Amino acid sequence: MDEIKALDDSVGREVQDILPATMKTFVPLLMKNKAAVHAIPPQTEPYSSHPRQKLDLYLPKEDSKSSPILAFFYGGGLIRGDKIIPQVPEGLVYANLGSFFASRGITTVIADYRRVNSETGGEDAVFPSGGEDVSLVLKWLETYAGDSKRDVYICGNSGGGVHISTFLFEASFLEQRRSYISGKSAIALKGAIEQSVPLHFNNANEYRFETLKLYYGSMEEASHRCAYGLLKKVAKSGKSREEIGVPKMLVLLGDFDPENEIGQPTEDFVALWKKTWGGGIDFMKMEGHNHISPPLALLSNDMKGEKWGEDVVKWIHGSSGGKL
Repeated sequence: MDEIKALDDSVGREVQDILPATMKTFVPLLMKNKAAVHAIPPQTEPYSSHPRQKLDLYLPKEDSKSSPILAFFYGGGLIRGDKIIPQVPEGLVYANLGSFFASRGITTVIADYRRVNSETGGEDAVFPSGGEDVSLVLKWLETYAGDSKRDVYICGNSGGGVHISTFLFEASFLEQRRSYISGKSAIALKGAIEQSVPLHFNNANEYRFETLKLYYGSMEEASHRCAYGLLKKVAKSGKSREEIGVPKMLVLLGDFDPENEIGQPTEDFVALWKKTWGGGIDFMKMEGHNHISPPLALLSNDMKGEKWGEDVVKWIHGSSGGKL
């Protein structure tokens, strides 16, 4: 992790500036540990009808029928990302993340979702398509769980966190959320993890405006439909977390996340949550990490880099079976 600190000192925290060097730091480490990365081969399944709507399922070697389930949604600025990144050799990322959590007793799902159109591609995603894809993954998990009761956690990294926020706070998903909180479904949504997420766009860099306008309709709509804006609307309703169908939350922030786009929005969101509901939210710093490094560090054999993952494992196992 010394390289990540040195990178912060030399080029700063902008994602475009740190991405190549961060990849260059961790990919060789993953290559050295590729046997562990591929020790748990995934099963690929469609979770709905669109060609993009597929997920990879990583199963623990023991207790896979009763283990907690983690559904992970990667980042990519709403326009990029894949459950297996083609630019990384030998399918190492995000297989490393799936195998990391599965090897620690957590059934893990990594889903592709529809992306905003850009010069790199896209699937015509417009709000609330991200929340819809999260919703569909959870419905697939209901079927997967069958007659057993399974505890489920959703985790969104960066842009993926934008999409789980839509599912958690947008009114159109209310009844589905309530069914997961009430215990009437095959799955119980026990927790949500927001990892280095732009929880509002008040400080967004201008180069992001085009994508935000394409997804939300306008910058004004982005301010209303972002996580902070949706939570603000909920706060005005005066309804409890249970009435809204929102589980407890863990918020993760890297030491070297961009302050303008990630750090300040995170601080603002946590403060609004506490003002609205008091408890039910935990905050952890990911020591030594920048915006790109946390998923890449898993199964790299860098113990400091993997610590955030171990912290999430403890949080999930400590929450599973307990109060929502």
